[in-house]
Amino acid sequence: MKRKILLFAVLFSVAAGRAQADGFLNSYDRQIVAACMVLEAGGEGQDGMQAVLNVMLNRAKGDFSRLVPITVKHGAFSCMASVWKTNTPDYSPLLSRAQSQPGPFIDAMNLIALMEQGQLRDNTYGATHYHADYVSPYWAGDMQYLTTIGHHCFYVERGRQVASI
Repeated sequence: MKRKILLFAVLFSVAAGRAQADGFLNSYDRQIVAACMVLEAGGEGQDGMQAVLNVMLNRAKGDFSRLVPITVKHGAFSCMASVWKTNTPDYSPLLSRAQSQPGPFIDAMNLIALMEQGQLRDNTYGATHYHADYVSPYWAGDMQYLTTIGHHCFYVERGRQVASI
């Protein structure tokens, strides 16, 4: 019996490692991505957080393994500014802030699971950029406007292939 349990544990570990090698996010990476979703658009509900996740995925060109580097890249998402300003990538304050909103954080984690299962619709139509609707960033004029979701306007670089609207 102990051999069977040990064999199961080994096989389960190999399968879990393989899933991450195949591009799925590990638990900590999921939390970082979810924190960004909550801090950028938690007040926008699931549609807004889904839109932020789609922007991340579009920037990563569908490669899950690139989500965290794209999320924490300097200048990419304003909620990560406190991390950029230090040379130590300590995400714990951001994780704590996001996790203090349990409803949105759970919703964000569920959206990430849907993304990993290939069941997340791109509600931004391929957007790679967005901004709050109360600002007018300098770069927006050079982009193709796609849609507004909640209080965020979504764009893509001109000439880039976008999904049908």
